[in-house]
Amino acid sequence: MKYAIINGYIIQKEKKGNIFIDNEVISEINYDNLNQEDIDNLRANGFEVIDANNLYVSPGFIDVHSHSDLTIIANPDACSALYQGVTTIISGNCGFAVSPLYPNTLNSIKTEAQSYNINELKWGSLKEYLDYIESLDIAINYGYLAGHGQIRAGLFGYNNIKLSENDIELFKNELSKVLDDGAIGLSLGLIYIPGKFSDTKELIELAKVVRSKGKILTNHMRSESSKLLEAIQESITISRESGVNFEISHLKAASTAKGKARDACYLIENAKKEGINIDADQYPYEASNTGLSQVLPDKYLEGSIEDIIANISENEEQVEIDIENNYHTPWDKIIISEAYNPKLLKYVGLTIDQISKDLGLTPAKTVIYLLKTEGYDLGAIYFLMDEEEVDYIATKPYVMVASDSAIRCPNSLSWPHPRTYGTFVKFINKYVKQKQVLSLKEAIYKLSEFPAKKFNIPKRGSIEKNYFADIVIFDLNELKDNSTYLDPHKYPEGIKYVFVNGKLTLKDNQLLNRNGKVLRF
Repeated sequence: MKYAIINGYIIQKEKKGNIFIDNEVISEINYDNLNQEDIDNLRANGFEVIDANNLYVSPGFIDVHSHSDLTIIANPDACSALYQGVTTIISGNCGFAVSPLYPNTLNSIKTEAQSYNINELKWGSLKEYLDYIESLDIAINYGYLAGHGQIRAGLFGYNNIKLSENDIELFKNELSKVLDDGAIGLSLGLIYIPGKFSDTKELIELAKVVRSKGKILTNHMRSESSKLLEAIQESITISRESGVNFEISHLKAASTAKGKARDACYLIENAKKEGINIDADQYPYEASNTGLSQVLPDKYLEGSIEDIIANISENEEQVEIDIENNYHTPWDKIIISEAYNPKLLKYVGLTIDQISKDLGLTPAKTVIYLLKTEGYDLGAIYFLMDEEEVDYIATKPYVMVASDSAIRCPNSLSWPHPRTYGTFVKFINKYVKQKQVLSLKEAIYKLSEFPAKKFNIPKRGSIEKNYFADIVIFDLNELKDNSTYLDPHKYPEGIKYVFVNGKLTLKDNQLLNRNGKVLRF
């Protein structure tokens, strides 16, 4: 199929032009003023013509921080991503991954998969996982990071152990194989089990493997709150000592770190002046989204999630006291976003404070009840950040945009963070249209070209001849994010057309086909 997108304002070129698509790629770009005869000739030569007059043309948006490892299987239409103009996502973030499969990690992954009605894991190795995703005819492009936590748990379990020299060599060999299987890099989740048990030496040695393959290392740091600056310094050390291409995931100053966003950015900027290859991504919201288990004191966070639940069930009175004495987000600022036990579905979308009143339990006791009843971790939204600091980080030239979400479709029973449906449109709407702190070209760079360059995604992220035709066309005046914390399953407005690999995939919020590719590096 051939397409001609005519009269559109090409944001990267800063002028109106015409883009011609032949099969998967952009075959030509010109800036001619086409008359009706020209248009008729295009149609006669097999082009479907899209008149983009008064519309803006951008490369498809790239979401480098997705958690769609399983939801891409449940939702191959990738609704929440595609409908906001995202044409490529990268999963396997925060050290979590669902491949390779190991005996130590299999049960946890099976439990999570079943919550999405996935009753069979049809893969073992990462290559087999990517092959399986490819067989689903997904709607968007899909890249994958090897998960440090997944591999470490697979090789050494979930316990608090320091790896020996021999252990690290074993880990490096396994990582090398997984990277060769098609992973685009390695993700760390140093706030989660078992990543939190890794010392900096281990991480530097693994980073050297990543660097040797020319790939990227991403990091959910050890702290985004009380030890934020120390965590950033560790990231800089890993990057400096290994030479790896380094990305700080979802940069923020949360909770007790409020007020330290400028200090955090200062550290990164000084590192970049040294020539250290370190950047970051961020979502434009004041609330985060992770597991409810994160309110538990550290001493209970060891082993698999099943082990943790068994542990807190042994002495609930003491656990309740320890939760209350441990610093946590206020109970009226934590919303349950995901639960799959039918007994708990009525609590999805409510705060811990509201649920505790319904149950007649203390908030701490409510947390224990929810975890025990679910038998697994629950999704929770935490209101942790100040808007002013979110905005400050958003404008930094070394910070790209990412959703930190799992793709969904509106038929999902979950109550996702609004970033799931709104991140990319909200970013443009807030910082270009409303606050006017970024130009449209600067914003689009953060959504497309910058992530493509940082993550070494070839021939995507730009409107250029012979690049893959991943393109989004939107009406800037109409552009608006509609997803909220109270009503999250809402598509944005203003996205008119989305092309994926040269095919018109979305038109006026109607999915026409699925033409995504699995990206292997």
